Amino acid sequence: MDTPNDSMREEISLKVSVNHDWSKLCPDILRSILESLSSTDFHRAKTVCSDWYSIWKTCVKPLCPWRIMYVKDSLMLFKPGEDKIYKGTNVGLSNDSYYMASSGNWLSMVDSHLGFYIFNLLTSKRIDLPSMESSIRGGKVRFEQNHEHGFNWGHFVEPSRKVTVSKITITRESRAVLWIDERTGDFVVAWIFNYRYLFSYKKGDDSWWNWNNHWNMESLNLSFLDLAYRNSKLYIYITKGHIKVVDFSGNDPIEVIDKNPYWEHPFRYLTKKGEYVNKRRIAIQKSGDVLIILSVLAQRSKEKVLFYIFKMNLASKIWERVESIGDDEMLIFGHGVTIRAPVQDVGDGIKSDSICFVNDVWPPYYSPAATNWGVFDLATSIIKWSKEDSFNKRYVQTYLFFPVFA
Repeated sequence: MDTPNDSMREEISLKVSVNHDWSKLCPDILRSILESLSSTDFHRAKTVCSDWYSIWKTCVKPLCPWRIMYVKDSLMLFKPGEDKIYKGTNVGLSNDSYYMASSGNWLSMVDSHLGFYIFNLLTSKRIDLPSMESSIRGGKVRFEQNHEHGFNWGHFVEPSRKVTVSKITITRESRAVLWIDERTGDFVVAWIFNYRYLFSYKKGDDSWWNWNNHWNMESLNLSFLDLAYRNSKLYIYITKGHIKVVDFSGNDPIEVIDKNPYWEHPFRYLTKKGEYVNKRRIAIQKSGDVLIILSVLAQRSKEKVLFYIFKMNLASKIWERVESIGDDEMLIFGHGVTIRAPVQDVGDGIKSDSICFVNDVWPPYYSPAATNWGVFDLATSIIKWSKEDSFNKRYVQTYLFFPVFA
């Protein structure tokens, strides 16, 4: 039986609950609550009110890579911290969607019907890109989809021939980059097909661009190897060590010629005895400096897997090997840009001056660990491998990305 005091307490509690302004919570308490939320809820919390958003911006979330995995042709998503495996269909991605690139919370995807789109994993927002079956600006080429499910996704149609397009052609043998401004929604997608064709699309364009007619790559016996995008510029790494730069800041993209020091001074690296360079990638620092990263298998007294990073000395125009990329930057091998990183290790070896990578950066016959991703410390040349779990095996096709809570 309630006493008068109990009734009074209940009435006071009710009044406090009704009258309390939750936007005015103590900043330290609110910050603690926000930092404890799941990634999706944390992202949503910033939209509650301006006061919450102000505190939200000061929160520190652990920097941990999310994993997209393909297990027996099923798309799976692993969110660290939550230790949960989600089916792609549960977050809005179909099993026939395949990863191409990422930028913050967004993924660039393609499906088995050659439908290209970008997708926000935290909000499930999807933006379909123009069909590549229609006219592609700048060249007499197009894609032709196969309307039936199977190994053959369709064809790439050139003026004089058709080339079969398969899942491997798109997902394993192409390179792609995505950039998106989370605030304005502006974005750029670019990708390399068959090492010979470069396509790009910028928000607002009426179709894709094909750059081959501009550069006549085939007659020059040149191939596209990798690409990166930062500060409104697309950097394309091609054979013989040259780098082209395209400016996307205007209505139409324009190649940068006079102010591109990387074209006349290509990157060269002569391997030493016992060294094998497996992959070469390009990345852009927040300063705008261009990096070339090599994954190397050194077979000297003992086999060792390494990464070498090179940067051009803009005064001498000489490419120099560097041992550090900065106090607050790190790399995901193959993602094209450095990302902000903590100075101290926050787990799994992730910190500044480190390279996060998937275990496919060395020759197929060589696999130094049972797990499929790790972190390379530039200062010590030591790799910290991720913990093994049922989905973290070297034979599981895996992609890494770091959501940006901004």
